Amino acid sequence: MTSPTDHEEERLLVLLETGSSVTGPSPPLDEICQKARHHFAMTISLITLVDRQKLWVKAAQGLAVSELPRDTAFCTYTILSDDVFVINDMLTDERFKANPLVLGEPHLRFYAGAPLIYQQDIRLGSLCILDVRPRTFSRGDKAELTEMADRVVTEIAAQELGALELPTMKQPFV
Repeated sequence: MTSPTDHEEERLLVLLETGSSVTGPSPPLDEICQKARHHFAMTISLITLVDRQKLWVKAAQGLAVSELPRDTAFCTYTILSDDVFVINDMLTDERFKANPLVLGEPHLRFYAGAPLIYQQDIRLGSLCILDVRPRTFSRGDKAELTEMADRVVTEIAAQELGALELPTMKQPFV
């Protein structure tokens, strides 16, 4: 069985090829991010892309940030699986209780992230929602967040296709 980390170099290459990590703001992604925040009544929602060293924030609601170091980002764990990654209370989770985003501003306690599955074994980043208090997240909630993440991937693919310039057809000489 292969591990998600077996595909890391391929994942990073696909991320680069999409051009998503270097493009500017995207109103459709902002809209999805806003819907996720309001639908789940969370403090923060983010659409992120996970690069080798950084987490690039493509859309954000409730937090003004454009990037984070990968080693402090919860989304690093989200891209290890096709499943929604949930931390009900970060202060009780050994992996995250000393994280600077938990101990300091914005004092995060809850995280749920759905991977942005671009191709089989290629997870570009995540659509995540965060709160400043512990929460629970149902199976239905996971399904809804996954559906929203699928819309993000569809938008990224559409933006990638839109960036391709098709050569103009020239009329043959008659």
